[in-house]
Amino acid sequence: MERSRIHLIDVTDFRLSDGSGSAEWFTGAFEKLGLGGEADLIIHDGTAGEFPSAEDCCCGRTGTIVSGSHGPVWEEKEWIPPLMDLIREIHARQGWLLGVCFGHQALGHALGGEVVMNPRGREMGTVPVYLTEEGKKSPLLAGFVSGDMASLAHRTHVSRLPEGAVRLAYNQMTPNQAFVTGRSYGYQPHPELTPHHLRLMTDLYGSVLIRKEKFVDDQQHLDDFRESFVETPSSMAVLRNFAAMIRSE
Repeated sequence: MERSRIHLIDVTDFRLSDGSGSAEWFTGAFEKLGLGGEADLIIHDGTAGEFPSAEDCCCGRTGTIVSGSHGPVWEEKEWIPPLMDLIREIHARQGWLLGVCFGHQALGHALGGEVVMNPRGREMGTVPVYLTEEGKKSPLLAGFVSGDMASLAHRTHVSRLPEGAVRLAYNQMTPNQAFVTGRSYGYQPHPELTPHHLRLMTDLYGSVLIRKEKFVDDQQHLDDFRESFVETPSSMAVLRNFAAMIRSE
């Protein structure tokens, strides 16, 4: 079968202490899933304004992933408006699209939904995510059992889905953990993150988590929190499922 292509639009505007960002995290996840022999991952630095064309994203067995980022979708950053335009055009052309974390929220925002600060506060760590009846039947979530663990790190969330979108997943912190509209999928968790990377992310925001947000009480609490992270294989498999949907076209 012809190899598929996946454009990764990396809009990570921060780096962990090991120098890694979304490009490295997704590359590692693809290798771990054994997708190297099936799909070519083409990386674009979205924060530098480097975007593929909508035409390239929608031809043949091709899909697009929009990564996570640091801030909210409404921040005034030069790369956000062209990203929103690209998302809308890919969706209009019925291309395969997967938005992850910030990408999930960007998809919701671009298609007319609402993204706000989560009134319940930050959601971070490896936590259970539950599937709706539609989610249990979704090919994106094949192999994901309702209540399986997923890695998350976000303060904003999609509070209202775009018109016609179908909710696929939820939990007590975030009502819309995943949704689908046409061939566009939003997935709030990070399927690409390992416990190692999540620990480095926790270290990066440690003082904020303790002093500013009071997400944890003190350093000991933060250390204990870091040790609670586990592998999330059924969440990572979302990437394999997305690649399989593209190949089946």
